[in-house]
Amino acid sequence: MSTPETPRPDAPEAPGPAPALAPDEAPAPPDPADADPAAEAEAWARVVEAWGDEGAHRAYLARFADLEGLAVAGGRYRAVLAERPGDAVAARFRDEVVKRATVQGLASLPRTVPRQAGKLRRALVVAALLALGAAAAWAAFRLAALLTGSPS
Repeated sequence: MSTPETPRPDAPEAPGPAPALAPDEAPAPPDPADADPAAEAEAWARVVEAWGDEGAHRAYLARFADLEGLAVAGGRYRAVLAERPGDAVAARFRDEVVKRATVQGLASLPRTVPRQAGKLRRALVVAALLALGAAAAWAAFRLAALLTGSPS
């Protein structure tokens, strides 16, 4: 007769059911540092098998939500273009990777204007007003000289 095994204190707990997410909560995107190269290679193999299927390419690119992942995808499409320079599908999705990477890069830029830009604009406005005032003064003196009949 066997006795039930008692859990060891250092043994990991059995995973329980996943906590329910509220409708407005989404699971966190996978960390790129934890990305499994074997899973990526398997996904790329599926793309190669269904090369003409746009959905397969889009599903592959949907795996990557960061610049590091898009760099991997871009490398895959560049390698295909190195082998087959005229491949329209590879060129199109390489361009799609570049577009997505550009969007990621622009989204990461700060959205505030540096204070220095405000100072430069103010200085330019003051300089323009001074130039306008000087031109108006010169025109007034010229007009006064013409009206009084004195040569300038």
